[in-house]
Amino acid sequence: MRKRDCRLTLYLTTDEMAKLNRKSSAACVDNNRYLRAFINGEELKPAPDERFWQAMEIVREFADKIDTLAMKADDKADVIAIMAEAKKWRMLENAIEKEFLRPKKVGDS
Repeated sequence: MRKRDCRLTLYLTTDEMAKLNRKSSAACVDNNRYLRAFINGEELKPAPDERFWQAMEIVREFADKIDTLAMKADDKADVIAIMAEAKKWRMLENAIEKEFLRPKKVGDS
């Protein structure tokens, strides 16, 4: 972990503090992490609800089932084709996670 030796005292209005608390809670981080991300130009996104995680689990299970089918295939060409399809589903899963979970840089400073 980096050494943080600069202390910051920040005075906020009640409304500003409520907004900070609400936004940091939605992103599942504390206020310090939220402010550091803001300073570094990252946009922290609110954590997805349970429906998102259920949908991601369905995609993950589908890719796992495709892998299982590939292991049962007799023909090498079939195995390669089925594995390629499973890879596409895993790439979809990664793209969704990148879009909805990972912070985005909003500007360079």
